[in-house]
Amino acid sequence: MRFIKLIFFLAFLSISLIAPYFAFINDIPSGNKKDIEIIPGESINQVVSKFSYHSQINKIFLKIYLLSQNISSLKIGEYNIENKTMKEIISGMAEGDTVTHKFKILEGSNLFDIEEQINSSYLINDCSYLECLDSDFPYLEGILYPDTYFYKKGMNASEILNKSSKRMSVFIKSLPLNNNSSLSKNELLILASIIEKEAGNNIEKAKIAGVFLKRISINMKLQADPTIIYGLLPNFDGDIKKSDILNKNNKYNTYMIKGLPPSPIAVSSRSSILAAFNGKPDDYLFFVADSKNSHYFSKTYKEHLNKIKELGLDQ
Repeated sequence: MRFIKLIFFLAFLSISLIAPYFAFINDIPSGNKKDIEIIPGESINQVVSKFSYHSQINKIFLKIYLLSQNISSLKIGEYNIENKTMKEIISGMAEGDTVTHKFKILEGSNLFDIEEQINSSYLINDCSYLECLDSDFPYLEGILYPDTYFYKKGMNASEILNKSSKRMSVFIKSLPLNNNSSLSKNELLILASIIEKEAGNNIEKAKIAGVFLKRISINMKLQADPTIIYGLLPNFDGDIKKSDILNKNNKYNTYMIKGLPPSPIAVSSRSSILAAFNGKPDDYLFFVADSKNSHYFSKTYKEHLNKIKELGLDQ
């Protein structure tokens, strides 16, 4: 009789715990935490206590769930728990479904921008100012391929930067050798970066390439403001002064030096690289911004000055 009563009691106890158990594993933990990080050495109970009220009965429910799913450990890393049930969170942690972050290398950015971007990310900066890269080019600036790269928290920045650098190298090497361009592939990337910083839109990149190639062909200085600015980084205050234009010590000052500067001044897009690669010396020698996104091109200096006066930029 006592045995039967015990069986009934255990059955009643089991049934009475079924509803709370399923409520526990299907519960969406409340609170303002969206992401949880599991660090080495933490137990499962320690991890769960970070985002859920971990009473003794909940510990029992957790153990039952872990046994039912054959889960013995959780993988270290960063996890998003927002709007997820307890079982979804635990299963994700057991499978190592960690948060994936985005790192965007933007065309027009330079190594100072990228350094700041890395330091503001969840990456470990083991490649300060790109110094870890084994580049095919004789410089480190402008050798990255612009794109969105994905990473996990705590990943080394060098993994992304090396991947990006290799993609740029492959792209440059893929350009046909029978092109009539007078530029080497090292010079190509330098010119492309200047086009990248000068162009207001993709359509006019070919014209800008033509202007600079024309100037090079007649031994005329490039006179590109973005190159002066680059030579003043990282301390440029936003204003190009007359003393900056006359500064012969700035090796990127194309108002003083002839030809291309010693390295790119930014990351170049494919369209800028192709504009430089396919470009030919044009009849145009000058251009001036006539809107936020476009330039007016002139064949003579007189026409150029008249346009500057028309735009009110001579004051």
